[in-house]
Amino acid sequence: MDPFSQAALGAVVAQASAQHKLGFRVVAAGAFAGAMPDIDVFFANDYFHNLQIHRGITHSLFFAPVMGPILGYLFYRYEIHRSSEPIDPGRLRYWMLAMFLATLSHPLLDVLTPYGTQLLLPFSDQRFALFAMPIIDPLYTVPLFIGIYLAWRYRHKAKVNLIGLSFLLVTSSYLTYGWYLGQAAKQEAERQLAGLGIRNFEVESFPTFLQVHYRRVVARTPTVDWVGYISMWRPCSIEWGMAEQSPQASFSEVSDLREVRIFEWFAMGWLHKTVFEQDGNTVYQFADLRYGLVTNPKDSFFSLNVVDTDEGFEWNTQNPISNSGEINQRLDNLIESAYPSTCEMRALASL
Repeated sequence: MDPFSQAALGAVVAQASAQHKLGFRVVAAGAFAGAMPDIDVFFANDYFHNLQIHRGITHSLFFAPVMGPILGYLFYRYEIHRSSEPIDPGRLRYWMLAMFLATLSHPLLDVLTPYGTQLLLPFSDQRFALFAMPIIDPLYTVPLFIGIYLAWRYRHKAKVNLIGLSFLLVTSSYLTYGWYLGQAAKQEAERQLAGLGIRNFEVESFPTFLQVHYRRVVARTPTVDWVGYISMWRPCSIEWGMAEQSPQASFSEVSDLREVRIFEWFAMGWLHKTVFEQDGNTVYQFADLRYGLVTNPKDSFFSLNVVDTDEGFEWNTQNPISNSGEINQRLDNLIESAYPSTCEMRALASL
């Protein structure tokens, strides 16, 4: 999720596990540890390298057991350096535990979003995602900041860690609710597709922006991709957009390009792929079906267009549809579509 959510979660995890022993300073350190794995974005050489390394080794389940105790030891040594009085050696284990848990909270939260997280590096580069939460959700993040404020406000209380535990319980329940909505959206989409007489399809639902109720549902058959939206606040009939896929053999000329291989791996199989002619050149278009604001499968915030020119292959990651002036209008309609009072209002908001 976004860095503020990650830092806030790390802080509350540290609060729950060690503030009663180490004081409020461990909450601040937990915020640092919770956000630290996103340091990987500063080491990318280009757009495609960023797709490879972000949510890579620093987001592995094997990173926190190594880096967390190291961070804990460093904070403990800093505490000794700054203190004019002897420091209880028993504090070290609480520092190491808190930093381990705060660091581990980062990939565990990220895996709930559609982007994909490489949890098993360096042993496997497979991406894992549960499609439960959007990248940014204030209803998740704000309670964490409230927990941090209370950690400071009641920092001298012996049971201050119980505040952190309570907020972790509340926010984790919300995450579970987001996952449940995703599963319910899939089941409703499957029911509606079956009612339309569509068979032999694969369905997945993806969160949209800023809330958990409005879901982008994608259905795939061997030859066609379908995209629609459904509000799980008030489920209504899904209005589907459809686009045919180009045959897989059409992409043999570009399948070995580094950019194409990385993009296909990044999309975790959720690509709409088409080939068409434009200005006398062949264009190979790859659109990530997980992201978008309309029902056109070709419209995605993550896209790759490879153009076969006389000078060789050229590529760009700019989707001319998503870069149009319609984006603001689509975002303006998002909340109205997510929380309609009637199905008729939802239909109007989607226009």
